[in-house]
Amino acid sequence: MPSYRFRPPWWATLGLLPLLLPMMAAGFWQLDKGLAKAGLAEQMQQPASAALTLRRETPAPSRRGAQPAQARGTYEPQRQLRLDNQSHARQPGYRVWTPLRLSAEDGGGLVMVDRGWRPRTQLDEALSVDAGPRTLRGLWRPLPEPGLRLGDSACAAAPAWPLTVQYPTAAELACLYGEPVADGLLLLDPAEPEGYVREWSPVREVPASRHYGYAAQWFAFSATLLFFYIKLNLKRLP
Repeated sequence: MPSYRFRPPWWATLGLLPLLLPMMAAGFWQLDKGLAKAGLAEQMQQPASAALTLRRETPAPSRRGAQPAQARGTYEPQRQLRLDNQSHARQPGYRVWTPLRLSAEDGGGLVMVDRGWRPRTQLDEALSVDAGPRTLRGLWRPLPEPGLRLGDSACAAAPAWPLTVQYPTAAELACLYGEPVADGLLLLDPAEPEGYVREWSPVREVPASRHYGYAAQWFAFSATLLFFYIKLNLKRLP
């Protein structure tokens, strides 16, 4: 029976890892995105009777989940955010996040409401909204996260509202507002007034199946690289 020896040079291993690890990470990230969209599409089909009433102590939804919800309170239009680098129909723009002060019956506190997408050409236009009491319906889901977070965003001591942000965490929101903010986001129902473009379908642009395809590609690249690494360094002994 033939014998083999696997003894790759140190430089080959050092060259392999910086390529293999990012490709594997990209594959798992795409797989997670696909599972998240599949779960979101399933939970969006829940009946309106199952809507959750948001309170100050309402826990954050799971990363792959979403739930119909309602929130009672008043908008704080003087402290709105613009989530930058958001596209719609291949147009650049941003999403309008407006803090909602929950009613005293629901424990008070702030919940961020995504009122929809606006084109970047309207960046300087006022984000007007009535500050009267209301009951909002929408979809309660986790705060969005980027594919790669380069570091914590700076918390401005005296921000100029409306403030442009890049995927803030709940801790960063609490720093901006000077008080705890719910670790979740209410996607405003398209039937609610005072909103912008709201197409919350998780399969509108990139369906879950496409994320699975991207993940398979990254895993295939990783397997090909690993195959050549082993093949070129596995020697048959005479």
